[in-house]
Amino acid sequence: MENRHVVIIPIEIDEEKEASYLAAWQDAAEVMAAQPGFLRTYMFRTIVPGSKFSLVNVAEWESTRHWEEAMNVCPMLGQQIAVAHASNYEAIRTVLPTQEPRPDEGHTPTGLSPAEAHRRAEDGELTLIDVREEDEWTAHRPAGALHAALSTLPTSLPDLPDGPLAFVCRTGNRSAQGGAQAIRAGRSSVYSVTGGLEAWEAAGLPVVLPESENAANNGDRPAAARKS
Repeated sequence: MENRHVVIIPIEIDEEKEASYLAAWQDAAEVMAAQPGFLRTYMFRTIVPGSKFSLVNVAEWESTRHWEEAMNVCPMLGQQIAVAHASNYEAIRTVLPTQEPRPDEGHTPTGLSPAEAHRRAEDGELTLIDVREEDEWTAHRPAGALHAALSTLPTSLPDLPDGPLAFVCRTGNRSAQGGAQAIRAGRSSVYSVTGGLEAWEAAGLPVVLPESENAANNGDRPAAARKS
């Protein structure tokens, strides 16, 4: 049996370009998550001022063969592989394998359009749960949503409000995974917002931005999100 293959990629990038880089990385990581032999990938941010490499990506595969085959699908565009000291970094992103449940398991959340998810949340019929990572949530989020990052969802699920849940992410992939986890944990009436936050914004639905947390047009948190 081949040993597990671990790839460490230090990333030198200007701070103002980090957000766009992480968005592109997320897209690539989600492609990787669907490939055979993928185990997990982490993104770390340095906690040491002045560090040359502000980010470090660590990816784990079942074998070197699996990693090489995946590179034919999504090559790393010439990124350099090197050694970095783990104690100098903190994890900021995690992507786990895409799990495709069998049709008879009933573990796939029902798709819900952004407009319908917003209406039901406004009417207190469900709780909207944003499963993106902390930095994505802080940058902007759907109005009225609660936050429970996909990477920590197994421990967050028991604390989520009772009743129907609608999971949302950036494009819809992570929300489907989050919904599947909730169903496996015994939750019913679980939805995934189709197209994610990108579709939400395209539909003109309200979002919360850092500089407008209290703006009137951002709306109030739905009644279902208020835990007694």
